[in-house]
Amino acid sequence: PEADAVDIRAMRNAVHQFGLVGGEYDSKEDRLQQLLDRLPADAGATLILAGPSSAAAVGAAIDRCRRKAMAANAREKAERYKAVASLAQGGDLSAEHLEKWTCGRCTLSNAGLLDACQSCGGRRGAFPKVTVAVVDGRSESRGPQWEAASCQLVINYDFPRSGADYTRRLSALHPSAAKLTALPRVCYTFVKESELKSSANREVVILLRSTRLHVDDSKAAEFDSALELIEDTGEGDEGDDGDEEEGGEDEDDEEECDCAHCRGSIIGSTSYHPLLPLPGVQLEATSGVEVVRIPLRALEDFDKAVPFIAPRLPGHAATLICLHCLNVHTPWDGWEQYFAPPGFRGTLRVVLVLADGVSWHEYPDSALVGCGGSSWVDILDMDSMDRTDMLLERLVDHEAALLNGESERIVLMGMSQGGGQSMLRFLRSPLRLGGWIGSVCHVPTAPHTPRSRDPLIAAGRPSVNRDAPVRLLAGECDSVFPTGLVLRDAARLRNVGGFTNVEVEVRKRLAHEGPLEEPKPRKSGTSASAARSRSPRRVSPKKASPKKASPNKAVFLRSGSSKDFEAALLQRSKSFIKAERRVPELMFLQKHLPDMVDLSARDSPEAC
Repeated sequence: PEADAVDIRAMRNAVHQFGLVGGEYDSKEDRLQQLLDRLPADAGATLILAGPSSAAAVGAAIDRCRRKAMAANAREKAERYKAVASLAQGGDLSAEHLEKWTCGRCTLSNAGLLDACQSCGGRRGAFPKVTVAVVDGRSESRGPQWEAASCQLVINYDFPRSGADYTRRLSALHPSAAKLTALPRVCYTFVKESELKSSANREVVILLRSTRLHVDDSKAAEFDSALELIEDTGEGDEGDDGDEEEGGEDEDDEEECDCAHCRGSIIGSTSYHPLLPLPGVQLEATSGVEVVRIPLRALEDFDKAVPFIAPRLPGHAATLICLHCLNVHTPWDGWEQYFAPPGFRGTLRVVLVLADGVSWHEYPDSALVGCGGSSWVDILDMDSMDRTDMLLERLVDHEAALLNGESERIVLMGMSQGGGQSMLRFLRSPLRLGGWIGSVCHVPTAPHTPRSRDPLIAAGRPSVNRDAPVRLLAGECDSVFPTGLVLRDAARLRNVGGFTNVEVEVRKRLAHEGPLEEPKPRKSGTSASAARSRSPRRVSPKKASPKKASPNKAVFLRSGSSKDFEAALLQRSKSFIKAERRVPELMFLQKHLPDMVDLSARDSPEAC
């Protein structure tokens, strides 16, 4: 029991992630290259555990990555020397050079020839400390071949021989409890498909499952993300070949989106949705939500699409540019009215961009698309993200022009994969924006992006939106992007990116797919206090003091009865409760949008 307690403590204090390699997935060498390219310079020490037959390949990969990082650092330093020499001769420094010399962590300018910030000590572009330890079958009897508590990241290049071997390797991690800090204790393990049915994998699954019983909901979601990837459920083994033969011809067709927008091959479309009725409030004829739908591919020849998405109503108060989640073009169809916050009486323009192939970018780690989650690293393909970002920049410029250049009335929004893609545009935007709102997503920064392409430390990065509001809704039960990953990325956004107005709301019982159903109340034995916690409070008729009718109710009573007014309010309340269950991201948007833009500001019809 004491040994079990030690194992559970070691498992509980680490972040566990597994990556499928070999076969149809990336090779071990490629996956290691991806991870080494993405380790932040301040990520702490990394230990790679490999078998005797793999040690040489691992060492070669480390040398390649180190030389690549040092060459890039030398080129940047040469540019700084050149700029300093020009400055000594009376020349002026460009804005780009000044930006390179500014520390994103503390936002103070530093001397150009230094590799570390004079104020906070943050390093620029250096390669992190990475070492290799060789493990074999005799390691257990000889004791560990590494120094205990010496690193922040352990990479199991070869799968451990048993569950005990897995926990033994965790001893290399630094003892500091870093569950939600910028430097978590991470154990990343390579897994071949053939190893999923091994006894060693079954023992590791038992370890994860037993530890899951002793953690809170947010940490349990991390364990779920690992279990979904490596747990062998035994489903789908029989009949797979036959299914492939029968459905092989239609495989490409099944991957294509079958929504009405794709079937119609639209270039762009505009629809109008009246605001939700509020009893006693007379709305203007032009009040409502104008929804524009435009495929991403239409932005390549944007001039053809512009007539199809031109505003039909003059003087919209603000523009929302929204990016959907992976594999679904229509998460908000039927809920368009809920983009507008309660009490809004003007016109809100909402631009829904439809990704090609229902995906904003490609995934190097394709196994995580179908199952499992990213408790530490979500390996992003920056080439495909850059292509999408270039097209979105055109759209943002166009919408800013429609607002007479008042780009601060534009808010970017995204959910899941669309959240990360929309935040990339927010981070890179040279225009002042109203803010960014995201749901069940994370920041596209290291370790998800390569060090050299991290938008938070990129040369010449804009700083105009560093004080703009950033609001992120995270799910406590989200196993795709667990809470720990989201909070670490938000901390990096503040500490490295210099963003000063970042807030993350962690919502209980919210999973990646949406809110979980509340447990049904027990029929007997339920205490009064427990019943009150599950049901809304009601005011006792005897205690309630009489109140004057609200102005809205007074207006409503001129043409209707008090009973009709109460019924209308009840219907409105029910609709919002339903929306909270089906589209919580839109209710989150309603909460924060009024703080980002002045919704009363409107252009005159002539100006528009």
